[in-house]
Amino acid sequence: MLEVNGTLLILVVSFLAFIWMLDMVFVTPVSKTLEARSRKIQEDLDNSKDLRKEAEAVLSQYEKHLAEVREKAQATINDAVGEAQKRRSEAVSKIQEEGRGRLDAAKASLASEKRSLVEQMVDEQAQLVDAILGKLIGSSHRTGNLDKGQVKRSLEEVC
Repeated sequence: MLEVNGTLLILVVSFLAFIWMLDMVFVTPVSKTLEARSRKIQEDLDNSKDLRKEAEAVLSQYEKHLAEVREKAQATINDAVGEAQKRRSEAVSKIQEEGRGRLDAAKASLASEKRSLVEQMVDEQAQLVDAILGKLIGSSHRTGNLDKGQVKRSLEEVC
């Protein structure tokens, strides 16, 4: 049987006092520290979520701004390319017109020179033909009887 004496009672009271002191000295401060740490971790997590949302919003805004800037830059590039092509086309047209003008002037100059040379050669050819006919036919051929218009047409066909 179990005997209840003073020793057992002192042992129980000592044990309870020890548990109470252990709770006061170690368990309560450690649990307060753990609760404070848990609250701090939760606050940090909440803050990091808020900061992440804010960073995502800033990143989204930056990407939109970057897209707008790229669109503006592309529009500026397209405008510059269009303007350059327009200037190039105008310059090419101007050069072509100048070239056509020079070509037409050269053709006109050559045609004028050709007419002048043909006119000069008509008399010479007429004399040459008279001389050849005189030698071939003899004295029956009269010099200066050639149609200079016919000689001119023949020279123009050849030239």
